[in-house]
Amino acid sequence: AGRTVGVVPVAAERDALVAAGLADAVVVADARDPVALSTAVTSALGMPADVTVVCVDVPGCEHGAVLATADGGTVVFFSMATSFAAAALGAEGLAADVTMLVGNGYVPGHAELALGLLRDEPGVRGLFEARLAAD
Repeated sequence: AGRTVGVVPVAAERDALVAAGLADAVVVADARDPVALSTAVTSALGMPADVTVVCVDVPGCEHGAVLATADGGTVVFFSMATSFAAAALGAEGLAADVTMLVGNGYVPGHAELALGLLRDEPGVRGLFEARLAAD
């Protein structure tokens, strides 16, 4: 079975994600720094990721995602902050053999799945409850 790595920008988010138990490893890295991100992911897994999902809300994360992904792997860009031109040109410039997919935010049954995760997965529910309580 595969391993999951969560990437977060600050230690407090790492601690929350570790406590939730939703990833096999959690690393603190700036997703806008391609070398730092690739190093963090590769160190956590012992190799680049087979699948990288980008769901951040800041621009400039394309190259890091490509670098963190193994040759023949897949990068799913699921963020409105993504520059698809930067992603495509960056992959070419990095000589990266990755498949790049665009998530459009909709798949049949996604609302039911999301609510089911919130109801049935204690780690997901705990993260949401903590964030709501902080507001």
